[in-house]
Amino acid sequence: MQISKYIPRASVMAVLAMTTLVAHAQEENMETILDVHHVLAYLVATFLISVFLMVFYNRIIYYREKDVTKASKQLIAQLSLIMDANKTDAWTYDIEKNYYTLLTDKGNSEKTYAPIDFSQYYDRDDFSELIQAIYDMRDGLVTTKTLRVKSAMPREATEEQRTFEITISILRKNRKGRPTIVVGTQRDITEEQARTENTKKLMLRYQTVFESSLVDMVFYDANGNLTMINEKAMETFGITDRKALLKQRVKITDIPSYRDIDIHAMEPTQLSSITDIDHVKKTDERVPQAHVHGKMYYEADLSPIFDNDHNIQGVIVAGRNITDMVESNHHQKRGALLLEKRTKEIQEYIQNINYLLKVSDVRLINYYPDTHVLEVSSDLNHVEYKLPQLRAFIMLHSEERNKAERIFCRMDRRHQGSFSETFHTIMRDKEGRDVYLNFQMMPIENKEGQITHYMGMCRNQTEMTYTEKRLREETAKAQEAEQLKNTFLLNMSYELRTPLNAVIGFAELFGAEHSEEDEPIFAEEIKKNTNALLKLINDILFLSRLDAHMIEFNYEDTDFAMLFDGWCYMGWSGMNPGVKTVVENPYNSMLVKIDQQNLGMVIQKICIYSALNTREGIVRAKYEYRHGELMITIEDSGNGMDAQALQKAFERFAREDNGENSGTGLDLPIVKELVEQMNGAIELQSEPGKGSTFFVSIPCEMTSMEKKSEIII
Repeated sequence: MQISKYIPRASVMAVLAMTTLVAHAQEENMETILDVHHVLAYLVATFLISVFLMVFYNRIIYYREKDVTKASKQLIAQLSLIMDANKTDAWTYDIEKNYYTLLTDKGNSEKTYAPIDFSQYYDRDDFSELIQAIYDMRDGLVTTKTLRVKSAMPREATEEQRTFEITISILRKNRKGRPTIVVGTQRDITEEQARTENTKKLMLRYQTVFESSLVDMVFYDANGNLTMINEKAMETFGITDRKALLKQRVKITDIPSYRDIDIHAMEPTQLSSITDIDHVKKTDERVPQAHVHGKMYYEADLSPIFDNDHNIQGVIVAGRNITDMVESNHHQKRGALLLEKRTKEIQEYIQNINYLLKVSDVRLINYYPDTHVLEVSSDLNHVEYKLPQLRAFIMLHSEERNKAERIFCRMDRRHQGSFSETFHTIMRDKEGRDVYLNFQMMPIENKEGQITHYMGMCRNQTEMTYTEKRLREETAKAQEAEQLKNTFLLNMSYELRTPLNAVIGFAELFGAEHSEEDEPIFAEEIKKNTNALLKLINDILFLSRLDAHMIEFNYEDTDFAMLFDGWCYMGWSGMNPGVKTVVENPYNSMLVKIDQQNLGMVIQKICIYSALNTREGIVRAKYEYRHGELMITIEDSGNGMDAQALQKAFERFAREDNGENSGTGLDLPIVKELVEQMNGAIELQSEPGKGSTFFVSIPCEMTSMEKKSEIII
């Protein structure tokens, strides 16, 4: 209420009072006016007018404070909603009275704190910085400021120190324009800051490894564009200007060795290539920044990177220039021509074996029965590990140790003959999988024909083992799918023939001798089985469209409270009259964004199932909206089902042994598929003789709702 609204009224009253006094004075002469009685009357009138004006002004102040209080509450309520939506806390500081006030989530002042009490919630140094920011705001140096402060050290070791982002600003000023109250909003950024720090550390670690690698490292993004190259790769290809190279947006297919690569379909690949650089520059120059000449021998590992949805994120290439090594090998071969033939063959044999061991990740194995030591070599000239039998046992899974013990006993007794075994170890590869190693061993004899030791190879069979395992699993799934398909076709043919035979049978009765009184019965049975056949075909077609994901879901605002009762009672239309039906609808109105047609079909089919399996007792349907999900519960006191039948409840054409679950046998499978394609979930609980309960949850967004004051059952 504005004060200006009452000023005209007060002015009018004052003018009227003064006019009355003047008029009265004109009727009297000056001597009468100076009479004591007249003077007293004038004083009394003036006093009454003053009292009236004071009371009137008091009312003006009262209503103004009332309006201001109401407006303040509305503003605080709005602030509370904003705080709740943004998950922030707010407090105010009265500069003149020197106290803090914490606002609750309801918009009211929860508690007032003295500065020394309020400082207990924050780190001492950070709180001093907060106080200094408030003083700067008081002195007019700043109008708003954002700080990061830490909470006080927690008393319990299990708790962690929190970090807050606090923004302080001026809430109120006095008439002189100086701040009197400041407001602070704080947001807990502990997790956000931790994630940021972890990301920075991870990126720094990745960048350090990438740049400090002793091999060439190159990264191509999801479009095949070159985005990163380390110093080692720049040195290999003679590149001096990294920025110019990256700015050119070199494609992976611009590299001669990778011309035929499709990064969207590639798998981890190892490539060895020989490229005539001079010929490429003359005929098909695509990377002018590369300043190398002659032939280049190059080895590279290309590893595609996928996200959790198997979408390509890029390709990382780790390679090295082996030109010097290859040319050195060529020189050695040319020099070896001058040596004796046997020396040449031995040297070539050793080099080839070592190279094969290196590129194929194979290790040489020697076992000496006299010392019971297993030697592991990465090449013919170097022993990498010496493992006693006990150490070798420890590296194997417990179920493999008996087999390993038999193998060691066989070699200790110097048995003739070779053997090959694959062992499951406790080691893990880069992907976190258990490592499987294959050992192929053969006895080595001396001149006297005595076995001196066993020699062989150890090969990493992890990838092949897991591939075979996946093949077995996929084969089992395929066989299971084939069996399910055959069962489905068998059941479908039976379900189709049953009503069709009934239609044909009753139709043939019309051509045979019969009573005219039976014709309505024949016609009714034909109609009944025709409808069953039509419903079965419609369900099969609808389920096929669901399997092919051809059903479109149209989500729009729907008053679920208004439609829920109708859907339930439509499903219960064929209910036994002795069964009591109850619908618990706690809302007068509730607008949610759902697919009205398909969700209505789900509720009706579940109610039909409850009606068909309940001969007496009660069926009940209810719902509730919780945490972004529509929770629907439909229960009955019908026959129920045992654990075996419960497992098959959602299988196609599944029927109970008692045969009371009539219908096409596709209602519950359709319900389950519809719910899952709407990103929901369905659960069934049932016990024989105690009935069944369906729980359906559908994620949706509620725009408005109006709850009933009282639910009548």
